[in-house]
Amino acid sequence: MPKNDTGPSEQDAMFQIFREIFDESTRCIEPIVIPNDLKDVIEKYERQHIMDALEHYEYNQTKASKCLGIKRTTLIAKMKKFDIVH
Repeated sequence: MPKNDTGPSEQDAMFQIFREIFDESTRCIEPIVIPNDLKDVIEKYERQHIMDALEHYEYNQTKASKCLGIKRTTLIAKMKKFDIVH
């Protein structure tokens, strides 16, 4: 691709962005914390999502299950799994 007279080429701009992202002097001192177990992360999110729906619908399981897109019996099973009582 020929260089544009008005500025750097698209490739030059991409390389500049790449250099800025991977420049050692701009890296974080603390490493990013990544959870060890994806299953735990998913279950934590799922439990919170269920809790939010239940609280929004004042623990009406039928309305909460419709909102979540699952059957009421599935919601009840997940409530037991996550020890959610009301």
